[in-house]
Amino acid sequence: MATHWERLAGDKSAFAIKIAFMDDPDEGRGASADESLSWGGFQLWVGGWNLCAHLEEGELAEWAHWYLLPLLEWFVREWNPLLHEERLPCRAADEAWTGLRETRFPPPALDAAQESAWESSWHGWWSRHAIQAAREGGIFPDVIFRRFRDTIEVSWGDSRGQGVPDHVTFAARPGAIRFEPKHVAGPIYDAIKGAVTHLSSVAPHSERIAALKRGARSLRTQKQDSRLAWLAGLGVDKGSVHRGWNRFKRQITVFPKEQQNALLAMSGNSPLVVEGSCHAALMFGSLAPNVTKPDVLVLAESLIRLTSPDGDPEAMASRCRVAPIDGSDDPPWSQGYALAEEFQESLDGCTDGEHVDVEAILEHLGVEVDGAELSDESIRGVAIAGPRHRSGILWNRNNHFNADVRGQRFTLAHELCHLLFDRGIGQRLAIASGPWAPPSLEQRANAFAAMLLMPIGTVRSIVAGMNEPIATAQDVSTIAGRLETGFHATLRHLRNLGYVDDSSRQRIEAGRQRL
Repeated sequence: MATHWERLAGDKSAFAIKIAFMDDPDEGRGASADESLSWGGFQLWVGGWNLCAHLEEGELAEWAHWYLLPLLEWFVREWNPLLHEERLPCRAADEAWTGLRETRFPPPALDAAQESAWESSWHGWWSRHAIQAAREGGIFPDVIFRRFRDTIEVSWGDSRGQGVPDHVTFAARPGAIRFEPKHVAGPIYDAIKGAVTHLSSVAPHSERIAALKRGARSLRTQKQDSRLAWLAGLGVDKGSVHRGWNRFKRQITVFPKEQQNALLAMSGNSPLVVEGSCHAALMFGSLAPNVTKPDVLVLAESLIRLTSPDGDPEAMASRCRVAPIDGSDDPPWSQGYALAEEFQESLDGCTDGEHVDVEAILEHLGVEVDGAELSDESIRGVAIAGPRHRSGILWNRNNHFNADVRGQRFTLAHELCHLLFDRGIGQRLAIASGPWAPPSLEQRANAFAAMLLMPIGTVRSIVAGMNEPIATAQDVSTIAGRLETGFHATLRHLRNLGYVDDSSRQRIEAGRQRL
């Protein structure tokens, strides 16, 4: 099969895309004239894996062969959501491929209207992010592109597209890798540009190819505001996403123009992709899509109040570092424990006997703490930080975990983990801890909070002073009372430290329910 044109863009060891045009083996009988010209193959390289490599009846094929014009059109059409939309359609998940697979079918408890909305939302999101949405009969790998905070996530798996023969098996094991946005956007754009230039040279009078060429050129000239709308994700499709973002911009007109600009300010952005983000878009990406106007204004006021040209004081700035959640062999809770112990070593004089004074720690670091009444009761707390912001924590008075001092202390320690270790490009952070925040980040922050408030040495000393092994709900309540922590958080921590096994944990939980 003769190859007429070929282009590799990117680094195969990180992210790369390779496109080639070849003779149409069906000689134009199975497609339009424009599509026939685009017969060829493509390869997607992620972390050294060629995700397009597959076995066909036991023989290895390095390319995904098909008519590539629909694929090129899909990349151009879905460019902004592909590289900027983060929130999954039906439920938060740590990576998109697994999240989509787990939510493919609506739960049985939904009524007909809810079931229809679930399926519409799922399919709409999939069509914007799954490369199989562009295959139109070809054998394409199951690869999902999406935004993840300040990175582009590429995830893949082995689900089989409709009509794909049983004897076809893709070689790469399921996985996910995250990259700086420019390292994905740049190679894809370069490959598209080269491919379109070639196609227009062999079909200069094709209206379809000319339209594709205009669309590809426009990728470098589009307004970043449209991309910010996808980052904020205040909707479930193109129309509602942009209406939600425009609604937010109207809502913040109650603030002076200078403060509005501060909410929307960005840095380090290329003409192809938003590399960092503004604080507003970062925050709303972790909120429910239907966030209410009162909540928008409360959070915007917090962002504005924390604006400071000097950023964090040295006590905080010197302790902050980016600790990526992915790429580690340790589970999130183990990472959280390790980060808490690392942080504890940098502190001195912030404990009073068995009580860890998290409020004093935050005051020492210069972190502003405030309470607010958010109508979204699922939000436990909000963490805000940035190079031109003082670090701040907002805890939600309407969240049931914050109903007492013990819950509030845990929330503050949880948000402190975000402030210390979860900042992205440009050192910006704005994350609302709730069901739409990245689950792995939430799990790690929970573990950090548990270890910070219940240090190993303190727990060991308390347990050693007890007459009997921990066996009852009253035993756990006694330990929780001395540490000023919640019952369930204390029990989970004791389980993780090995003082309680799973059988005992279940018995203790059942015993507490009877109290």
